[in-house]
Amino acid sequence: MVRRDVSVLVLTDSPEGQFVQHLQLLYPERVTALNFVTEAHGPKKLGRYSHVVTMVTDGKNLGRLDYRSVRQYAQEGGQVASCLFEYAKNRRLTFSKTHVGNRMEPAFRVARECDITRGYQLGDEVWWYGAVSSAPDTLYMNQLVQRQILDVVESSRVTILGRSTVNGGAVMLEEQVGKGRIFASDLLSPGAPFFNCKGSTNKFLFLGNFIGGAVRYGKHYPRRLPYDQFVELMQTLAQEHERLQMVAEGPCSDGRQMWSLRLGDPANPTFYAGAAIHGWEWENSYGLLRLAEVLCTEPHVEGLDTTKLHFVLVPVQNPWGFDNFTRQNANGVDLNRNFETFWKELPMPQDVAIPWDYNYKGPRAASEPETQIIQGLIDRYRPRVAIDFHTADYILLVPHVFDEGMINGIQEDIKARLKDRYLCQAPYNGPYQQVNMDKRSERQRLPYLITYAAAQGTPAAFLIEMSGNRDDVHALVMNTDTVVEICLAAASNQLSAVRNQAAGKP
Repeated sequence: MVRRDVSVLVLTDSPEGQFVQHLQLLYPERVTALNFVTEAHGPKKLGRYSHVVTMVTDGKNLGRLDYRSVRQYAQEGGQVASCLFEYAKNRRLTFSKTHVGNRMEPAFRVARECDITRGYQLGDEVWWYGAVSSAPDTLYMNQLVQRQILDVVESSRVTILGRSTVNGGAVMLEEQVGKGRIFASDLLSPGAPFFNCKGSTNKFLFLGNFIGGAVRYGKHYPRRLPYDQFVELMQTLAQEHERLQMVAEGPCSDGRQMWSLRLGDPANPTFYAGAAIHGWEWENSYGLLRLAEVLCTEPHVEGLDTTKLHFVLVPVQNPWGFDNFTRQNANGVDLNRNFETFWKELPMPQDVAIPWDYNYKGPRAASEPETQIIQGLIDRYRPRVAIDFHTADYILLVPHVFDEGMINGIQEDIKARLKDRYLCQAPYNGPYQQVNMDKRSERQRLPYLITYAAAQGTPAAFLIEMSGNRDDVHALVMNTDTVVEICLAAASNQLSAVRNQAAGKP
C-alpha cells in the first residue's frame, strides 16, 4: 500500500481537470492542485510536499510555470513528475507531438528496469497513446497521437526509461537532480484510463510506481496465448522450479487436458485457486501463473512460510472457452452453474433453455467433465481455502456457509493491500475508481464452485470479481498483481490458523 506520508502538489493550468480528479481518487485527501498561472509556487511552497507533479495543458501558459523552482525543489531532495512538454522546453530539448495516422498503435519499449518500470522487463512494449479528439475510446485508429523528446542524451544523471516505437524518442525518462529526481513522462497523450483502451489503461501505473510503489508482484506478459501455448508456459515454469509439479487432471469437453500446478506437501492444509471457469474471463489465469512463480522463488514471501500449505492452482478451468473467448465450455454449458449444490433450485427463465444461453446450467448436475474434475479435486483435498477468480465489477462473493472470522480477516487484509494502488474504470463504462475489494455479496445459493466447496467443508471459499475481459494484455500487470495479493492475504490467514492450531489456540 502507498506510504501514508505521501502528499502531492499538482502544478497545472487546469486544476479542475480530469487528471487532477483521477489523482485525487488514487490518493484521497493527499493531492492539492495549484494553478501556476495565478498562484505563487516558489521553493518554500513546494517543499511542503513529498511529490510535485507538473502539467502544462495550454502551451501559451508555459512561461508562467516557475520550473527553476521545481528544479530547486528536486535539488533539495524533492520528487518531481513532469509532462514532457515543460521538461523538454526547460532542458532545451526537442519536443515532438506525433500524429501517426493509420501507421500503427503507438507504444514505448521499456529501456530500463527500475522502480518506476516495475512490473515490466527490458524490451517489453507498452501501448501509449491518445486520440486527437480526446475521445476516451479510440475508435478511429487514424486519429492517434503520442508525445516524445527526440534528442535526449543519456548520462550518469539522465536515463531513458521508455523509447517510442514510433520514432525512438523518449516517452519516459528519469533525471537525478541533486538529492532528488525528475521523472518526465508523456502524461497528456493518454486520455482517461478507459476500460479497454490500450493506449491509456496504464496511464497511472508508472506514475503510481513513482509516487507510491504501486506494483509489488505484478508482471507483464507480452501476448494473450491460446490454451496450448499457455500450457507450454506452465510447463516451462514447472521445469524451472523443482518444487513445482504440473499435473494432468483429466480431459475436458473438447478432449484436451485440464492442468494444475501443485506446490507443497498434500498432507498440509490445501489452498485451491482457479480461474477462467468462464473462458472469456481470461486475465486472472496469468495471475495464478505469476502466483506460482512468486511462491517458487520466494517461499517465505513477506515472512510467510508458504511451505506449510499445499497449493493446487488451476489457472484455466475452461480450456475451450479460454481459446474461443466464450463464457461456456465446448458443450455450451456455463460451468459455474453446473455444480451439484443448488443445481435443481436454479431457474432458467427462458422460452426454451438451450446450450449457449448465458446461464445455461447443463442437462443435469455436474454433467460436464470440467465440473467433475474440479469437484474431484475438492473432494480429494478438502481445501481450507478455495478461491474462484472471475472478472466483472469488484466484489467478493461468499457461499451459503462460511467461517465468518476467516472471511472477514481475509477481506480486510485484501482491502489494506489494494488501497491506493491502481486506478481503473468500473466495467460496463462505469465510474473511475480505485481497484478494491470493499464490497461483499449476500450469501449465494447457486450451483457455483464456491458453494460446492463450502458444502464439502471449506471454511474460506469465496469468488472474486475484478476488472477484466479486455481484448489484449494491456492490463495484465494490474491483474496479476491483484491476484497475487488476494492469494497472499488468504495464505496469511490460513498460516495464522495453522500456528494457532499448533499452539492449541481456538
